[in-house]
Amino acid sequence: MRALAPWSTVRGRLLMLAIGIEILMLFVMVFNSLRLLHGAMTKQALWQAEQMSPVLIAALTAPLAQQDFATVQAVIDESRRAGGVKYIVILDSAGRRVASSGWGRDQALPPPSVRFELFQGTQAPRYDVLVPIAQTGQPLGTLHFGLDLSQIVSARHLLLLQGGTIAIIEVLLSTVILTLLGYWLTRHLVTLTKASLEVANGNLTPAPVREGQDDVGRLGAAFNMMSRAISERVRELTVAKEALQERARELEDLNLTLESRVQEEVAKNREKDNYLTQQEKMASIGQLAAGVAHEINNPMGFVTSNLSTLGKYLQRLEEFIAAQDEAIRKGGDDAGSDALSQTRKQLKIDHILDDGKQLIAESLEGGGRVQHIVQSLKNFSRVDQVQYSRVDLNECLETTINIAWNEIKYVATLRREFGVLPPVCCYPQQLNQVFLNLLINASQAIESSGEIVVRTWSDGEDVFVSVSDTGKGIPQEIINRIFEPFFTTKDVGKGTGLGLSISYDIIRKHSGEIAVESTPGAGTIFKVRLPVSQEACVA
Repeated sequence: MRALAPWSTVRGRLLMLAIGIEILMLFVMVFNSLRLLHGAMTKQALWQAEQMSPVLIAALTAPLAQQDFATVQAVIDESRRAGGVKYIVILDSAGRRVASSGWGRDQALPPPSVRFELFQGTQAPRYDVLVPIAQTGQPLGTLHFGLDLSQIVSARHLLLLQGGTIAIIEVLLSTVILTLLGYWLTRHLVTLTKASLEVANGNLTPAPVREGQDDVGRLGAAFNMMSRAISERVRELTVAKEALQERARELEDLNLTLESRVQEEVAKNREKDNYLTQQEKMASIGQLAAGVAHEINNPMGFVTSNLSTLGKYLQRLEEFIAAQDEAIRKGGDDAGSDALSQTRKQLKIDHILDDGKQLIAESLEGGGRVQHIVQSLKNFSRVDQVQYSRVDLNECLETTINIAWNEIKYVATLRREFGVLPPVCCYPQQLNQVFLNLLINASQAIESSGEIVVRTWSDGEDVFVSVSDTGKGIPQEIINRIFEPFFTTKDVGKGTGLGLSISYDIIRKHSGEIAVESTPGAGTIFKVRLPVSQEACVA
């Protein structure tokens, strides 16, 4: 077992978490200190400006009013030499520079500072101030000066240096303390890990792990208890295994005796299998009989109703013709014509003529449906094709769909994806039985509503037919048994368990294959492969 990286161990992660929290707290502390320092320095700069402005204005008002610019220059030079000021510039009321100290004459004056910038990034930090000079309400000019912030910035650097040093020392000290604490807390984990590896490698009685009253000690006690329980359980399993092996030998001897009996029973059951196969065919026919009767009964119902209505219409037409003859016999006067029109309305002759055409059309359509169902039954049975013959599997599928339609239409929509197929040499009646079983199984697998897709395609010397549904699917643990005789998952009365078994035998008889794919809850796909040519096919 490879060694873990330091950051993958418990103590390594605890150490990194603690150091991260420590750094975060120090960052918050330093940030808050800088915020407070910024506020204090801003107030200090404003206070210095408020203290210096009245003094300079008082000294400059009189000489500026008298336009004694030499005195003005002397005053600002003396004020600048006193310290704390980077420059002083005096402008008259017209905005002309009349005196300056520490600022070039061609250099533009900076705008007044709005607030103190803690990190200016310049070599000479300052705070720019602009103050108007007036006497008895009469403006004399403006005073521009810049406070020297070098001392404030030096104090800032000193504070940052001291704070950073303290933070680094605190992080290093915390790292050392937390590392020692992590080693102390996890001192027994190495022993516990070694004992666990011994158990994993087969040593079920490793050396006991040190126990204690703390959390790690309790973990060691729990491990020792688990190790003893595993050892006892393995001993019990070993005894059970020996008893099971003895029982297996007894069952093997019994199995040899049963095999001979089974062979005898298989021979007896072959005749029963043939009988049950015929019963399955009869069950399919019986199941379809009700559906076919229902399909025929629907069109015959409205055909009978339409013929009854047509009989009533003919009776009314006879009455109208009699009234018409009576009107002609009387000479065709206006009174006779009006009576004839009134009779035409009462008997609804115009409606009878229109509705009669529709009734006849519906009756013809119903008769056509009955004829189509009868033809499908004839094609399905194919009593005239009991030997090998070449047929179109698409036609066989279409015929079988018509027969099984009453089982499908109430639970699913059916989609046909027929490809172009060459004629296949086969027993048509037997393949119809296979397709019928697959379609009925697909419809019974759908509980409420779903979709059934029937696809056909060809690939070289083979043709393929697939029937897929969106039903409940087949569990994987029984999917390999669905072709066994008598195996079924349907409710009692819905199947004998022989449908897929018979279909499997028929496809094998045609030198083909039948396969199934199923996803529980999603649906099932049955795929049939048949060769196009058969040696026994009748040309």
